[in-house]
Amino acid sequence: MDPVDGRAGDYRPRTPTGAALVQRRPLRYHAAPMAAPASRFLHGASGTLALLTALNLLNYLDRYLLAGIVAPLQQSLGASQTEIGFLTSAFLLVYMVAAPAFGLAARRASRPLLLAAGIFVWSAATLASGFVHTLLQLLLLRALVGIGEAAYSTLGPALIAGHYTPQRRASALSIFYAAIPIGTALSYIASGMLSQHWGWRSVFIAGGVPGLLLAFLCLRLREPPDASEQESAVPPSKGARAAALRTVLSSADFRSATIGLTAFTFAFGALAVWMPHYLTTVRGWSAVDASASFGIIIVAAGLLGTLGGGAAARALGGGSRACLMLCGTCMLAATPLTAAALYCTDTVLVMTVLFLAATLAFASQGPVNAVLVNAVPADLRAFAVGANVLAIHAFGDVPSPVIIGRIADSSWGWEWAMALIPAAMLLSALAWLPLWGRR
Repeated sequence: MDPVDGRAGDYRPRTPTGAALVQRRPLRYHAAPMAAPASRFLHGASGTLALLTALNLLNYLDRYLLAGIVAPLQQSLGASQTEIGFLTSAFLLVYMVAAPAFGLAARRASRPLLLAAGIFVWSAATLASGFVHTLLQLLLLRALVGIGEAAYSTLGPALIAGHYTPQRRASALSIFYAAIPIGTALSYIASGMLSQHWGWRSVFIAGGVPGLLLAFLCLRLREPPDASEQESAVPPSKGARAAALRTVLSSADFRSATIGLTAFTFAFGALAVWMPHYLTTVRGWSAVDASASFGIIIVAAGLLGTLGGGAAARALGGGSRACLMLCGTCMLAATPLTAAALYCTDTVLVMTVLFLAATLAFASQGPVNAVLVNAVPADLRAFAVGANVLAIHAFGDVPSPVIIGRIADSSWGWEWAMALIPAAMLLSALAWLPLWGRR
């Protein structure tokens, strides 16, 4: 068979040569000369990282839109604090179940196509959320957002990892994950301001439109150099899928990284949903000040911490043991600072220690996710990321908003409810630290 056509039996790179190159070049490069530079940029590692980082920002902006509009939603839809927690948990429940499925689907279908479809679905559902009239309608749309975001969050890191060497993955993924605090912070700031001036419905409408436009750029992305390994890794049966899961779980690095990330996600998920409301209800801040201040702290600390963590990991050589030690040390230092931020009454002190705690906590994100993708072969990366997503949300930020909301609604109150956050951070630190020096 002709190896250029890429038919069955071809395992060589599909690079046109000879007559085939002469025939294809006019169509590929001269049909749309203005689009060629942008296309070539998106085909490479830098373009892929830039686009996926921008979309990760949008991903987290969309994910935490609810946090800045809790009060108007409660007033408009008659929702309790527990029901608001269920809105977040419904999204995450669908998201965590769909993530491993997309990890498996990526071995048969085009990952850029799956990404584009997922982004389009979540953005359309977010836009539609601005027109709901009942809590059930909003619940169903937030669940649909979870399906779309599952495609992106599972496939994005795997695509980036394929474009970079193991030594550079921590730095690349730190840039990717730096979008998390920026998107989260923009969500708090924008949702509070938009809701105040144009109502809570405008928040969802503004959050949905950009993704509908950016989804089409994902179609210009290319599979990374290790994509050929993905093609041969399609699990043809349940037995093969079980074998893949056993391979992933057999990695001590994967297990410890996932346990620590689960505890981190429990803490951050609860903090992201409830901190502005906590500052308003318990500390007496205005809703706008609480959302804006928390947002500014998260974006500043997140940028400094995430990029700083990636630089530190690279300086330490980028090895998994060094990355885990770095993550555990930073999280251990962040735990008492988070507790101080929750129980101090002085406004300046709260903002200061919260900034320090968030900076240290976010320093773990690039290195620990590099540990995850380095812990498994290239053909299992998407599956491993999907399994990790399932675990960290099933036991992390799916239950945490509901648990803390339920405790806050009970006679225990907010003081005891929020104590679970530093406790989870301590567990995260302990999960990462013991791996130092393990073979």
